[in-house]
Amino acid sequence: MSNTATTRERKGIRWGIVGPTLALACLVVIYSVYWFMVAGEVKKAVEAFAARSGEEIVTSWSDFAVGGYPFRIEAQFSSPAATAPATPEKWNWQGEGAYLALQPYNLRHAILTLEGEQRLTYRDPGTALQTTNEIRFKAGSARASYVQLADRPFGRLAMDIAELDGEHLVGATGEMEKVSAGRLQMHARPAENPDGSAEKGSYDIAFQAENVAVESGTAIPALGPAMDFFLAQTRLRGLPEARYVSAVELMRDWQAAGGTLAISDLVVKWGPLDLYASGEIGLDAKHRPEGELDARITDFEALLEALEKDGVVEEREARVALAGLVLVSQFQGKKSNEVRLPVVMREGKLYLGPLAIAELEPLY
Repeated sequence: MSNTATTRERKGIRWGIVGPTLALACLVVIYSVYWFMVAGEVKKAVEAFAARSGEEIVTSWSDFAVGGYPFRIEAQFSSPAATAPATPEKWNWQGEGAYLALQPYNLRHAILTLEGEQRLTYRDPGTALQTTNEIRFKAGSARASYVQLADRPFGRLAMDIAELDGEHLVGATGEMEKVSAGRLQMHARPAENPDGSAEKGSYDIAFQAENVAVESGTAIPALGPAMDFFLAQTRLRGLPEARYVSAVELMRDWQAAGGTLAISDLVVKWGPLDLYASGEIGLDAKHRPEGELDARITDFEALLEALEKDGVVEEREARVALAGLVLVSQFQGKKSNEVRLPVVMREGKLYLGPLAIAELEPLY
């Protein structure tokens, strides 16, 4: 009896070890089969997209592979390229490397990472000769995240670029501009009404830039080459529900539909300019920005001095404007070093209160 009990006990102990091990092995096999099936479908989808491209956008690469097992599905590209020859910009992008990562358990979420130097050429439709410009840049990191949303034509998009260092060749003049930025971020998602339903044709878009510097042969009047901080929280309204690979075509349709850009928060710290504003803008018949913002500017006197020094405004006009704006702000109970004034874009001119400070060029 004793020997039989011992034998049963040993068998039970072995089964207690072997059973979970077999179960785990089965799960690993099932997951592996699933992973390789999904990876195969991803590879087919990418190759099918490249094969049918041609009318709107043409894609290519020198090498393509799918890996990342077991935690991710990564489509890795060497020398990826894309071009849109039929668009007004005729843009063409060429990169050193890129990879697209998907989570096996959530294929609605994709993360794109760019590696090495990126090159973008585009035709400037705003010039009579329609010359070609070129942008080259490298970044410490350049990533984009996209989450597809059910029952929405567009999902959530986020882009994050850190330690950017680039050059911009202006084809019309041959001028080379050097651009650097500590960080650039953009977030976009479908806009919602207060009850949570979708606001048709509207998208919430936020931009943020830190430590941006531009070096070129053309000086930036009053503000200088270095911008410390820029933030814009906006809602783009009236955007047609269509696929676009051209910024010009998108702006054309948006303007034709009476679209507007509502800015809830605009913060700019650039040289002597320390501004907070909100308002709404659109485009006029000549495709120039048009609208009005309600702005608050800290240390307005220092900004006026910079505008005077660079000849943007006359000294007499600046002094009269300063006296009036300071007086109005004090009546409104504002801080002694802060004035409130409208920023108006009208008939191709930018007005800071009563002062015309810049010409506005057509966006396309």
